[in-house]
Amino acid sequence: MIKSYLMVVKQDEKSQNIANILKEKLNGILEYNESEPDLIISIGGDGTMLYALHEYFHLVDQVYFIGVHTGTLGFYTDYLADEIDELVADIKKGEYTINKRAVLDVEVIDENGTAQYYALNEMRIENPHYTQVLHVYINEEHLETFRGNGLCISTPSGSTAYNKSLGGAVIHPDLEVMQLSEVAGIQHNAYRSLGSSIVLGKEQTVTLTCDRFDGVFIGIDQYSYNLKPFKKINVSLSSHSVQCIQYRPLTFISRIKRSFIS
Repeated sequence: MIKSYLMVVKQDEKSQNIANILKEKLNGILEYNESEPDLIISIGGDGTMLYALHEYFHLVDQVYFIGVHTGTLGFYTDYLADEIDELVADIKKGEYTINKRAVLDVEVIDENGTAQYYALNEMRIENPHYTQVLHVYINEEHLETFRGNGLCISTPSGSTAYNKSLGGAVIHPDLEVMQLSEVAGIQHNAYRSLGSSIVLGKEQTVTLTCDRFDGVFIGIDQYSYNLKPFKKINVSLSSHSVQCIQYRPLTFISRIKRSFIS
């Protein structure tokens, strides 16, 4: 049963105003609890939702997420800024379903140990300065030596984000898979890689090693970090998942249509 909540709010006037209105309307329905909430309400856009996930990932196995969009339509949001009364009524009614969204485990192993990251959308290795050479292994079996700007590994949720702009497939979020896509791969007689996205299951681990580290960075959702020389990077589907609460019917197809077609 949901008894408490907190809000993660984009720092603009419209979002702040919506948050104040929502907090007032939820008074007496749910308790505001910043340390151990049952529900996290993101008010902003998809970036705000991703920020909320990373900020409170330590609670991911025990908390639900829902989004209110204060701009145009957002893929992770169920309510618009003018639907606050509907959200409050739905919370008060208390009937909902839970949609679990896959998360990537990303291990960066270097001479100092292992750094752990989690990604809801994608992880990517890119180099805007030099041709990046990455050796790609699937379950320790060599697949290819990639040359280009970089590689992107996405979840089904992230398949509609950066992956889509790379020409990758849009994947239903109920599937427990991840997708490996190239970022500006070089394809000619001297260098050749797969050249298309590859979809992998939960039993697979993608391992990346690298020959040159100048200018390399790793992207984890909306965050990016400069990479120092590393031994390898392992990417797999996590045992954790993000639990998105849904109070009203909003199918994956309807999200696709409102975000990209309608």
